[in-house]
Amino acid sequence: MKLIKLALALVVSLVVIGLLCPLAQADNKTAKVDLTVNVIFPASVTTKNANKISFWGVTWGATLNGRLVDLGSFDSVNVSFEWGTTSGSLNRETRSYSMSKTGAFKIKVWWLLPNTTYYFRAKAECDGNIFYGDELKFTTKKWPRWFW
Repeated sequence: MKLIKLALALVVSLVVIGLLCPLAQADNKTAKVDLTVNVIFPASVTTKNANKISFWGVTWGATLNGRLVDLGSFDSVNVSFEWGTTSGSLNRETRSYSMSKTGAFKIKVWWLLPNTTYYFRAKAECDGNIFYGDELKFTTKKWPRWFW
């Protein structure tokens, strides 16, 4: 439906331009217009809850989970996570990897601080187009008693 509205708006715009700009018309009041429209359908990615939030040796770690729901117009997209300790200002990013099929993906993060809330969101990127999932959060626990 959106594509039909876009095409209709484009045709109306061209007709108006032709009426308002007579110098752009040919002598016989006809013109050949070649329209090529590249429509990019967006990829879709969702952020899933983090899990395996645990103490790994000497530091806290967690597994961030996401799902590539739709590839859109792309053959493959690079998926990753943005994360940080301030909501709305995610200043770190995990490594990315390419996916050519929809499905779940996960990436482990470590060297997390104890008793700290972390925010994260899934990210899909291809050809300069970036798509995000919702921002979620998780909190690490305090240091284990045996650690001290």
